[in-house]
Amino acid sequence: MDMENARLLGAGVFTISSLLGAYYIVLKIRQLHKDPMDPDMTYVTHAQMDKMRSELMRCLGEAVQDLRSLRSEIREEVRCMQRQYSKSLLETRELIGKNSQNISSLVAQARIANQRICELAVKTDRLVMKNGREEQ
Repeated sequence: MDMENARLLGAGVFTISSLLGAYYIVLKIRQLHKDPMDPDMTYVTHAQMDKMRSELMRCLGEAVQDLRSLRSEIREEVRCMQRQYSKSLLETRELIGKNSQNISSLVAQARIANQRICELAVKTDRLVMKNGREEQ
């Protein structure tokens, strides 16, 4: 099959499908306008409209009230979380202060212990040297 014939055939199929689609749409529109409309399904009375309006207003009122209560609950929870956060922060600061004091006292005790160990080593060395001289 030649490429030119394939293009011509494709254009023809596209045109025919477009025309058939347009014809189908026209038939659907014509059928919709042809059917008689049920007045109970298409028209609303004032009483039904007022009933719908009052129901809608009641639902909106309930939704607004729910929204207000949720907002107040959220505000209270945020305040509670802020109090808890500041309390935790204060406790953390106190613990850090106590830990730093304990660390500094441990460093001082370690220095004193190291100094005593050095002094004890010197004294034991002297005793060992004295014992070594006396034995000779």
